Amino acid sequence: MEIKLFLLLIIAHLLADFIFQPQRWSDKKEGRVFSKFHIYHVVIVGLLSYILALDFGFWKAALLLTALHLSTDVLKSWLILKNSSRHYFFLDQFIHLISITGIVIAYSHFSGINYIFDFETKTIAIICGFIFCAKPANVFIKYLFKSFSIETPHNQVESGLPNAGKLIGIVERFLALTLIILGQYAAVGLIIAAKSILRFNDTQKSEYVLVGTLLSFGMAVFSGALIQLIK
Repeated sequence: MEIKLFLLLIIAHLLADFIFQPQRWSDKKEGRVFSKFHIYHVVIVGLLSYILALDFGFWKAALLLTALHLSTDVLKSWLILKNSSRHYFFLDQFIHLISITGIVIAYSHFSGINYIFDFETKTIAIICGFIFCAKPANVFIKYLFKSFSIETPHNQVESGLPNAGKLIGIVERFLALTLIILGQYAAVGLIIAAKSILRFNDTQKSEYVLVGTLLSFGMAVFSGALIQLIK
């Protein structure tokens, strides 16, 4: 499989699904099986997939990927309307990942790839890692909390700066990912240890912060480990 094209399409997916899709669109899509917001979203998916593939001949594959993405989103909306108590986020993302993988394998086998610009695969992987460690990782953590019925402590909702936790999470993941890329693994441990010094009177809040911290650093470490595997 062409790893470079796979990473470029993953970047396109992360940007389309998490960065450039407003929460309002996502909420509206969950309210109907098919809506104009599904169309708005897949147009962005198609454009980013084609542009970031860096191959003029990729347009047919981009159209197919767009159709698969739309079908998956419609399926997700239908499942949510049928059973609103279930969370289908991870199933949705898994299907998107399989679709991207299939497109990459088929395109590289049948058409061949002619990049307009030839970037190093590791450079693309690093960019992909940092994008994932921004807003997408926050969303993944949110749905992991929902999957395990972990609720935000009431005193944390009432106090503190709005969205401060999300910003702190992004910063700590960026720091951890940067240190792993540079090979400074011990420094990552020091950051985790420094954060663990924080103590709260509320046990529920302590557990909430601990789980969030481990998930946050875990995603950064996992991303960094994958990047290090690329030569």
